[in-house]
Amino acid sequence: MVSILTLVLVISSTLLGAGGALFFKKGVGSIRKMFTSGYLWYGLFLYGLSVILYVAALRFEELTVVYPLVSLTYIWTIIFAAKYLNEKITSTKIIAVSGIIVGVLFITLAG
Repeated sequence: MVSILTLVLVISSTLLGAGGALFFKKGVGSIRKMFTSGYLWYGLFLYGLSVILYVAALRFEELTVVYPLVSLTYIWTIIFAAKYLNEKITSTKIIAVSGIIVGVLFITLAG
């Protein structure tokens, strides 16, 4: 079973990573505007924090357990995109997210 500390680190990492992706999307425009956009830089900052927490999680658990847990990022990204970008959550996305959740549960319990 995966330790609580590892789960907290990985979940925090995935939330930050999904937040980074959200800000990348908000910062997309022309190439010139993209590099001067505060959204892009904030997204990079969140991604950086995400990587730091991910590496910290690797100190406490095997790579074969931690790496698949990073797939939680897809779940947060769908939720954030629906809430903040008004993107649709389709039945196909729900089925895909359900598969991710089942996989994460198996890894967490078997880890």
